[in-house]
Amino acid sequence: MSYPPHSHPAAPPREPILNLPTVIVWLTVALAAIQGGRALLSAYDDYVLMSWFAFVPARLSLWLAPERLEEMVGALANSAAGQDLADRLQLVRILLADGGPRLWTLLTYGLLHGSWLHLVTNVVWLAAFGSPVARRLGPGRFLTLLGLSTIGGALLHWFSRELDVLPLVGASAAVSGATAAAIRFVFAPGLRFGSLADDAVVRAIPAEPMGQLWRNSRSLMFIGIWFATNIIFGAGLVPILGDETSIAWEAHIGGFMVGLLLFPLIDRGPVRR
Repeated sequence: MSYPPHSHPAAPPREPILNLPTVIVWLTVALAAIQGGRALLSAYDDYVLMSWFAFVPARLSLWLAPERLEEMVGALANSAAGQDLADRLQLVRILLADGGPRLWTLLTYGLLHGSWLHLVTNVVWLAAFGSPVARRLGPGRFLTLLGLSTIGGALLHWFSRELDVLPLVGASAAVSGATAAAIRFVFAPGLRFGSLADDAVVRAIPAEPMGQLWRNSRSLMFIGIWFATNIIFGAGLVPILGDETSIAWEAHIGGFMVGLLLFPLIDRGPVRR
């Protein structure tokens, strides 16, 4: 049996499995490639790489006030002894020797992660809350927001742990900034979360000024839960399975505040009056 031309029904267009903005897809690929590349390095080479690109609060503090070196060594001596102290002093030597402040680490630490679990957690959160922000801002302004949030996270972490020699790594501050930016518009009254996958809809949502944001019960509930969980996990009150690294909750809060406060300066969308 033959059919006349064009008699077959047209096949419906196939939807992508993951409808993510291109900038988030490529950012995920880049972060995964960096983590995978580090796995090919020797332990020493990876540590040298960390010393160049991870953020170390004590490095910035000693650049601003070199006389505090004795204070930092004394604090290490009081918290460790024997071989443990020798190991920590070796850590200080590698991290702080002849490198200056390495100000670029205020940004580059966000490209490194402590483990694959750490990376996957950040990527999943970025996909969920960063996607509507990326659709609204576009790649350039979205990456600007992530960069500013990363720097803000590092500065608050430094302010709270100014003589800490442990390296800070992870995109969590950037993700926190994107999450805070999303709060400015995703909880608009009457908005269905399913519509956030539509670029045109996301760009047309009026952003809420700070005054109105505090009167939005859904926004306030989310902000309260976000702060509570970060402080609880950051304080170690609830352990995180599979990851032995500590959570730099101060960096998360720094990134969050940058995203919340600076979003209106980067956004070009409508604002609720």
